Amino acid sequence: MLDGRGFLVLAHQSGETWKEKGGAEGNSSRVNTIVERLRDAQIRSNSPSDFEKALKDAFDFLGFEAELVGGPGDTDVLLTGNIGQESFKVTVDAKTSSSGKISENQINWPSLRDHRQMNQADFVVVVGPDFSGGNLEKRADEYSVCLLKTEELIDLLEAHSRFPFTLTELKDLFKGNGRRTSQLEDLLTQNASRRGFLEQLKVVIEEMQSVQDKLGYFSRDSLAVRERIEELDISPESISHIIELLKLPFINGIQEVPNAEEADKYILTIKMKDIANIFQQIAAFLVEDKAEKGGTACSASGAESENEIPVEEKKLGTKYFDWFVRGNSVVALARKDNPYEHFCPIEHFRTILEKVVEAFKKQNVISALVIFSLLEGQDLSPERPFKGKAEDYKIRVALGILEIEGLIKWTGSKRPIEYMLSVPLEELEDWINSGEWMKKKGEVSLS
Repeated sequence: MLDGRGFLVLAHQSGETWKEKGGAEGNSSRVNTIVERLRDAQIRSNSPSDFEKALKDAFDFLGFEAELVGGPGDTDVLLTGNIGQESFKVTVDAKTSSSGKISENQINWPSLRDHRQMNQADFVVVVGPDFSGGNLEKRADEYSVCLLKTEELIDLLEAHSRFPFTLTELKDLFKGNGRRTSQLEDLLTQNASRRGFLEQLKVVIEEMQSVQDKLGYFSRDSLAVRERIEELDISPESISHIIELLKLPFINGIQEVPNAEEADKYILTIKMKDIANIFQQIAAFLVEDKAEKGGTACSASGAESENEIPVEEKKLGTKYFDWFVRGNSVVALARKDNPYEHFCPIEHFRTILEKVVEAFKKQNVISALVIFSLLEGQDLSPERPFKGKAEDYKIRVALGILEIEGLIKWTGSKRPIEYMLSVPLEELEDWINSGEWMKKKGEVSLS
């Protein structure tokens, strides 16, 4: 909050905390309410307007300017993604069904096209509990309509409450036609990967303090060789970004060592708990005048690491320990002690495997960076370009799976993690082309 002079006042000065201002708990409460309304209204065909209102609030929470239109001859909800010259509009058709399935004849396809033209919209989406088979998918493709299940929208809402999507990311969800399951899994995995940056931030700050306790200062190079930073595969570029973030005037958490003989020497001037408090206050200040208080900032833990955590000697280069195929995606599980999933659409996985083979035909040792360079400017699937750094985790998923399967092996190099073949290249190609890997179905409980 601001004091009378216009300065940002911390919680211990103002007596107010992020939790008292609503904070993440208020955010979660709002999502839970919307989710309950969506699940209840989607099967009440006698009151379709309730579902329309719930959808309006759901998309509003996701960052759209959502307008409830309704009435005969027009769309139910009109969305505007306000992102400057890249702004876009989406017409939303809400479909309820007491049976939990929307059939082809429940959708007036020509009307959807008319609604799109009337509102000068870029995309059309039909939202309902689920969609039956038959020609529905074919009709959706014919009329350029996206099909989004209510539970898929709920997955988006819950992920957004933990770490917000950008409107640019959500725009990609509406590109294309028919069911959006594969695209949704892709989007959710990218979101989870971004949430992983918070863990990186915490570890880098802890390592800054640890190095500083020993040397009296820290540097980029001294951080880059720390074992925990190597374990999380935090790049020097990411370390630099975190340093620059904490140097910003409103944080002022890092200062360059004055009169140092060498450049790149810094001191951490603030404790972890106070950095967390600053971010909490920023979040509270940004939303303090809003009618609905919903914080999206995630705070780091106040606990500081005083002792080095022993790390077992790595036997694999990958952080993944198991994998399987679910639906249209390959799923890789990372970190046994507190596992999480990374999804990679099967088409994208195939493309990456082809690039792995291409790389091994040119050189004996490869890394994620090598595959990344081969994918730049290429499509992962038809009309779906590779998005660069935001999707480099897919490369690591593919390499990790090949390592788990014993087809490639880690050289022991950590920066970058490099691999060489452990079988003849022809055997790797046979494994890819046979498609046997697609039969690796399964579910692994993360509880």
